[in-house]
Formats: sequence, structure tokens, C-alpha cells
Amino acid sequence: MNKRIPHSHIPNSNIVNLTSNFRSGNILSTLFQTWHLTRVRTSFYNVEENHGRVEWVKAKNEWNEYDQLKYIIHDILPDHLDKVILMDSDMLVLEDISILNNFFTEMDQKGVMFASTHEQYERKNLEKSLGKGAGNKSVNSGLLLLNLKAMRMGNWSDLWRAEGVKLMNKIGRLESPQDLFAAIAIARPELYMKLPCEYNFQIGKGALLWECAKNKSQLGIAKIPHWSGAASHFDTAAHAEYYAPIYRCFQKMDGYEFEAKKISDGIPREYRTLLNLRNTRRTEVVSDVTLVTSADFVVSIDLIQRLTATWKGPISLVVYGNSWERAQLLEFLLVNQIHDLFDVHFVYARRIASPGDYLRRVSIEAARTQYVLLVDDVFEIEFDEDLRMKCILNNSAEKTFVLRYKKTSNFAGVLLDKLYALRLAAGSLRLEEGIKPFKLKLDTIEVNSADANYKSKNNVTNWKTKMPLDSFCNQEIDKRRK
Repeated sequence: MNKRIPHSHIPNSNIVNLTSNFRSGNILSTLFQTWHLTRVRTSFYNVEENHGRVEWVKAKNEWNEYDQLKYIIHDILPDHLDKVILMDSDMLVLEDISILNNFFTEMDQKGVMFASTHEQYERKNLEKSLGKGAGNKSVNSGLLLLNLKAMRMGNWSDLWRAEGVKLMNKIGRLESPQDLFAAIAIARPELYMKLPCEYNFQIGKGALLWECAKNKSQLGIAKIPHWSGAASHFDTAAHAEYYAPIYRCFQKMDGYEFEAKKISDGIPREYRTLLNLRNTRRTEVVSDVTLVTSADFVVSIDLIQRLTATWKGPISLVVYGNSWERAQLLEFLLVNQIHDLFDVHFVYARRIASPGDYLRRVSIEAARTQYVLLVDDVFEIEFDEDLRMKCILNNSAEKTFVLRYKKTSNFAGVLLDKLYALRLAAGSLRLEEGIKPFKLKLDTIEVNSADANYKSKNNVTNWKTKMPLDSFCNQEIDKRRK
């Protein structure tokens, strides 16, 4: 997924233009379709077809394969958008973002095409590629203000290509894709405007600690802290120690509070759904079978540990919990080894009982194979490679296989085509009752009961990231509401 989020502004509405590959676009589209934010409109642009236009610009440090696409954002976005705020997704906006629009007035007056802050890292190596004194004229493209109208009228396409060719011929490979912007700022200073450093306050590993804030008492000046480079929101080194707790305050906020309308008459709206917390890259084996299931957060860590050790095939797990639980789950997934076929999705809880039917449907829809394995109680079955191979060998359009426990012959689950599974999920019956109306030809696969003495390897309460106090969060959030 392209980590850059172009943002445009019109009165009384925020327009978020999301540029991504196809799969990430589906993830983001599902999120915003199930989360009805007030005064927010979204548009999606698949940029995969544009990647070939910029891949010739090579860089030593590339955080993702789409980083160079910012050179051609004026071509990707529609002509009616003439001004865009382009932001990295590892930034935390602590002020009203519409304030940035004020800089566009000056950009229009001066004919400036782009604006950014300087790089808050020591970049002496820039002088080798960009010339003497370039170390003091670097550009950090974590936040860019792009005057698209001026760029289109001023032949930006020819300008960046010419500068790119010159740099490639000179040095062969840039240190970073953003250095092309720095080269243009040096060669054509009238096209560039430098923004105050607090609008891209870089706190990543290796950042110059007192480049923007001169002492600890000034850390509050940051309007947009930026976990730049390889830094994570979970890091607490250097200035991240100051901003990480503030970030966690936003993590624990209930996103439903920002919806356009409240729940009325006890009837819930849609459930905010975030697919693929782990956006893994892989090629699915057509004949494989996906284990689909769901769980409340309180048991999800235990379940993930069990399944990653016992089911080596595709898994589609939906976890149900609140915003802070989603943050904890993400931390667990980032620091623990889980195989690439394990997809974890998240549905944000409302203040009602777990919507089992919806969770089941999401887990089935997210499966990437034709056949899925549905079970009533995933903790009761002993999953192993032998069971998985039986499922793979027996998936067939001719029959539907029912799982039954060896000792009791009680129903345990069902292996069936994904389309039938989705029809089954539309009802509210348990699986054994739900498959009866289909009048399918059934056969049996015997399974063992799970080990009742299984012990989880990790304690779900042992998190490095602790929930900040409500009093601290209320104080920090109130500062931004004034």
C-alpha cells in the first residue's frame, strides 16, 4: 500500500484521496463504507498501473515500492483537484489540518509549486549528489503541499523528468526518492517554499533531537509529529517518548463518536471493519482450504497462538473488540512470528452483544480460496496437518463434508464451497442446522477433540504498550479542541 495520503479541502468537508494498490484499496474502501464519518468524503485511486512510469528513478532507501509516485500525483488525481496536502501515514495530526490551506495563498501569489519542511536529519552525503551546501537544503516529503494547478501549467512533468535523468546520469541512484524534490528546490528555488518545522516534526531514529524544538519545554510546538524512517508508533526512544502516549490516546478513542449519526431506537449501524491487519504478500494455492473463524479479543491471542502452530494453511480470523484492543492486537502481531497465510481482520465493537453472524460473514468473504472450513467452536477441535490434508483432498463440488468428533459423533464443523458458506452466514442458525436447507450430499471427516490442558505461551496482559490514563488523554485532547 502506498503510505501517502493526499488530502484536499473544501468548505465544510474534508476530502481524503487515497492512492493505493488494488488490495489495499479494498481494505480502505471497506473501512470507510462501514464507518460513516461526518464531513469526510473519500476517493480511491489505483496506482499500480502508474508504477512503471516512475520505477526508473532508483533510490538506496525506499520504504515502499510506490514512494516515487509523488512525482506524478498531479497526473494521477483528477484535474478538478488543484491543491493537495500529501501526507505519510506515520504522522499524527495534532491541529486542525485545514490550517495548512493558509499556506496555499502564499504559494499562489508566488507561483510556488510545492512546499515542505526541511529534513531534520544530518545529510552530509547529499553534497555528493546535489552539490555543495545541499546538506542544508534537504527536503522531507513526509508532508508536501502541492499546487497541482501551478504544476500542470508550469510543465512539472518535464521538469521532474529532466532533473531525474540528470541525477541518474550523475550518481546512478538517489539516497532517497525525496531527494529529487530537494534537487528541484535547489535548481529552481522560486518553485519551492519551506514550511515551519513543526508541521513535520521528525522523531525517528537518528533525527536531530533539537533541530526544531530547542529544549524539552518546546516539544509541545509540534503540530504534526512524524515517526520518520523505520520508527514505529510503539517506539519510545528520544522524542517518541513524549509523543507516543499522545498517539495512544488517539488509539483508544471510540471511532464511532465521529460518525455522522448516532444509533437510534436500539438499532445499530454498520460495524466498522478493518480487513487484513497483516497485509502479507503471497500466492494462494487454488486447491487449499481456508479455516474461517471469529473470536472476541479476550481470547484472540490464545487462539492465534494455537492456530499458527497447528494449521499451516490459510486462515481468516475476525477479532471483535474496541479501539484499544485493536492497538494491542496489532502490537502482538508485529512482534510475534505468524505464518504468512494467517489473515487477521478486526471489527470494532459497539455497546451491544457480539454480532456473530456478521463476524462469520466477514471471515468468509475475506477468504482467498474456493473452499472454506467452518466450525462452531474453534477451541474444541484439534487442528493438525492430518486434518488439513483431509480437507484439501476432500474439497469437491460433488460433496460437502461434515466434521464430527470421533468419540461422540457430535457435529464439529463443515467443509464447503465459499458461495454456500456465504449463504449459510446470512442466517442465524448454528452450522448443523444451517446446512440442512441446502440439501447437499454429505460425507463425514472425523476429528479429535482439542487438548483441554493446552497452555498459552504468552499472557495477554503483558504488553509493552500500556493504556494511558483517561485524565492524561482528556487533557491532551482538550488542548486540541480549543
